[in-house]
Amino acid sequence: MSTVTIICLHSPTDVDGEHVCIDCGEVLGYSEVQSVNSWQTHDVGNFNKNAMSWTILKLANNLNLPQYATQTIMRISLKLVKRGITKKKAIFFATTHACRIHKIPRLLSEIFCELEKSTGKTTQKSEQSLFKMLNRITKKIDSTYLSIQPPDKEYYLQAYLAKIQDVIIKETNSKYFELIRTRSVRNLSMAKSDPSTAARKAILSCTSSILQSKVKQILA
Repeated sequence: MSTVTIICLHSPTDVDGEHVCIDCGEVLGYSEVQSVNSWQTHDVGNFNKNAMSWTILKLANNLNLPQYATQTIMRISLKLVKRGITKKKAIFFATTHACRIHKIPRLLSEIFCELEKSTGKTTQKSEQSLFKMLNRITKKIDSTYLSIQPPDKEYYLQAYLAKIQDVIIKETNSKYFELIRTRSVRNLSMAKSDPSTAARKAILSCTSSILQSKVKQILA
């Protein structure tokens, strides 16, 4: 049996400073920006630019995001603020969007928690309530390109693996973590529960009993 590979020929369009294919959604490139610290070309009225820049940079650092993702967050946050979205919600939405389009697995609760820390707060919200917040923002800005879909089980799996990686490697070694990663991907295909639960079960099913309690605590 032969395999047919379909390759998108790409129909690029500019979305918030990024060149995106309107057919497959792939980010093809980026518009030039002076720096992630430069706000000279933007006008956000009376908004405290330095405070917003500092918050985004600290958040990106805590989430271990690459510079190109940080630039995306900067651009989208500015656009959302111009549309009347509060600074905190704008940064949260922009960070979630950046992680999705750049394929960086981060949980909504993880993003929100780090955002709260960067602003000196400790409020906690569930994944469900955070997704509802994102939906309200999407409706308010009325933008098809900035809509955020619910994460599937593959996304949750990668996000959970990212959360436990340092702990697993510290307790064992990198080879054992890769073993967990490989087996959990295989186990995920057999999971029938909701995406988040399926991803957790897939990881726990191939984690040693000695480490399970610690992993459960991290993924709780």
